[in-house]
Amino acid sequence: MSEEERRGVVFGFEVRSAQSFSYLREGTGEPLFVDNDDPGPCPDEEPLLRWVRRPDNPFEADLYDRGEDYLVRIADLGCFAVAPRAGRISAPTTGDRVRIEERLWGIPAALCLAERGDVPVHAAAVDVGGRALVFCGPSHFGKTTLAAAFLHAGHRVLSEDLTCCKLTPSPMVLPGPAMLRIRPDVFERLGPIAGTRTTLEERDRIHVAFDRERSGTGDPVPLAGIVVLRRGPQDLQLYRVEAMRFLPELFAMSFNLPSDVDRARGFSAALDLATAVPFWVLDRPLRFELLDDVIARIVETCLD
Repeated sequence: MSEEERRGVVFGFEVRSAQSFSYLREGTGEPLFVDNDDPGPCPDEEPLLRWVRRPDNPFEADLYDRGEDYLVRIADLGCFAVAPRAGRISAPTTGDRVRIEERLWGIPAALCLAERGDVPVHAAAVDVGGRALVFCGPSHFGKTTLAAAFLHAGHRVLSEDLTCCKLTPSPMVLPGPAMLRIRPDVFERLGPIAGTRTTLEERDRIHVAFDRERSGTGDPVPLAGIVVLRRGPQDLQLYRVEAMRFLPELFAMSFNLPSDVDRARGFSAALDLATAVPFWVLDRPLRFELLDDVIARIVETCLD
């Protein structure tokens, strides 16, 4: 295994590990140690947080508090042991390595980001000409499809599902794993995307990794604004809004632990983010043939 295969950056963390990874970007950052010390079975007790499998979302997980550390049980994969203050994550030793890596950059990474003082948001992000735009909204509102369309149009995808926003010294996005999980129908309609390779094919998702040129570095990208996605009328609408109207929604989409201290910290961070960058609402029907027009309108309106 070469040094290049196991060293790289995700969310501003420079990964130190003996394992190989598919989704790292070039660069340096704060060390994050990922080892293969098996955390063992998760406890049989009430979790601190629970993500329940739904018909429209098969994801299922439990989070257990262990003082300064955490255990994260993810269905069908096993347990991750997370020590945010020490900058260390222990991943399951058996199972599909691609799926384990993808889940590693979800809840386990979000715990480390929150400890570092960043704002982890359930959102996608793209880089257009050296400036970042964040797309947020509920599941099935087209975040990943929009990100895939931006990638196909020649832009850089910074994150697909979890976006790391940093507030100081100025608002910026720290690129996440260099990957996308694209619906098969979208993958077929877009056609081949240069600089990508398929890492996993599932019934409802095609998983792709970006090569070095398409992924770029893990350096921070200045945050130009946040676009709130809506499914609305037959015509495309994109308009500037007062960010404070969306503060509750932004807080709800941020990763927060349920304690009063953590929720207060998360609300303060969401407030700082809402007052630091412009917000737009993108209201449109979810029709594939509109994607080119949507991209052109976003670039023209939000990055003028």
